[in-house]
Amino acid sequence: MRRGDMRTRMRFTAVLLAFGLVAAACGGDREDEEATTETTEAATETTVAEGGGGDGETTETTAAPEAEGETFGDLAWPCGPGDATGNTASDVGITEDTILIGTGDDRGYAASPGLNAEIGEAVEAFAAKCNELGGINGRMIEVNNYDAAILAVNTAMTQACEDEIFMLVGQGFALDASQEEIRLGCDLATVPAYSVSAAFAHGPGMIQPVPNPADKYHTGVAAMVAELFPEEVTNAGTLYGNFSATIETKDKVLIAYPTEGWEFGPSLEYAIAGEDDWTPFVLQLKDAGTQAVYFSGSCLPNYQAFMQAAAVNELELITALEANYYDENCANANADGAMDGSYIKMVFIPFEEADANKATQDYIDTVTGAGGGISLLGMQATSAFLLWAQAAKDCGTDLTRQCIVDTIATYEEWTAGGLHAPSDPASNDPVEC
Repeated sequence: MRRGDMRTRMRFTAVLLAFGLVAAACGGDREDEEATTETTEAATETTVAEGGGGDGETTETTAAPEAEGETFGDLAWPCGPGDATGNTASDVGITEDTILIGTGDDRGYAASPGLNAEIGEAVEAFAAKCNELGGINGRMIEVNNYDAAILAVNTAMTQACEDEIFMLVGQGFALDASQEEIRLGCDLATVPAYSVSAAFAHGPGMIQPVPNPADKYHTGVAAMVAELFPEEVTNAGTLYGNFSATIETKDKVLIAYPTEGWEFGPSLEYAIAGEDDWTPFVLQLKDAGTQAVYFSGSCLPNYQAFMQAAAVNELELITALEANYYDENCANANADGAMDGSYIKMVFIPFEEADANKATQDYIDTVTGAGGGISLLGMQATSAFLLWAQAAKDCGTDLTRQCIVDTIATYEEWTAGGLHAPSDPASNDPVEC
């Protein structure tokens, strides 16, 4: 597993979202001592519009050619009856006819009910679709959906081990560091939607479609905001929740963002369960002359409450956010416009361009058709499921955890049918477009 410094080379696009702007960032190693930013045209429509600031620029979107037969985007579905002759109970959670997998999210967290439920909903929807097509080489997929509720991740992981599932697929748990002793204790391999902690991001038996290593970081959103607002980013601050997931991410930002011209002043810790009054945080930033903020946590309710307090106290801010903020619930909550001027890091084609990108539309149709909600983390879970399913198909009748991990390690490029920029899961490096 390659390791390197945290500075990254990136190319990006930006698209308008209901509550501001989304930054699509792609990163890789930056070998130069000088931090540089490259801006190129991409095969997605680019719009910068009122609400986030900056001048607009547009490039044409082109759809990828479709594969023959039924496809997800330009990826031939890895699901189908295949030749089931020879299927055996080849590993834990496997029978001749079934595959038992687990997934999960933090939807039961009391301070933010329904948190990231789109993750589990995506995996369930795609497993059902896969079964409609004939399963994986004739084996039907069964899904256990675990609720870690952030603080109960150990309980969820213990249950997954006791249930003797084959693998965890497409799950996303905020406190994934604390699960590792239990996961590794039962040799539970995983293809997750995302990783947060260094312990999980570099853990054995884990391979993800869009890597998020601890020692490298996408700086696309930082570079884009710096290009649009060069003065504001020299007066920046951070807000982060008082638990490990947001602290680790904040620490990476404080190292990586300055390579793109950001200069940080106040770094304020808030209660992850929520604050009764966000005004003291706003006033500290205002007194320090802060004009740009990196906010680590979740959109609802904390980020919204903070931005509403900023609006009441006439503090105008440009904010940089992680991928989990690209969520229809977050956008729908912005009726008052308090969250305008928000920039979100992402390497996925946004929902607003689904009419020009089949994979995005296929994701929306599959999940909403099953009654689920859509979000960027849901798309990440979808990419993880499809990556796992492709490897499971390629493993054939001798389906084992180790075969899945080893097979994915041979895939040099993965886009989940055009759902996101090309990645190399085996490298555990951030996406470089």
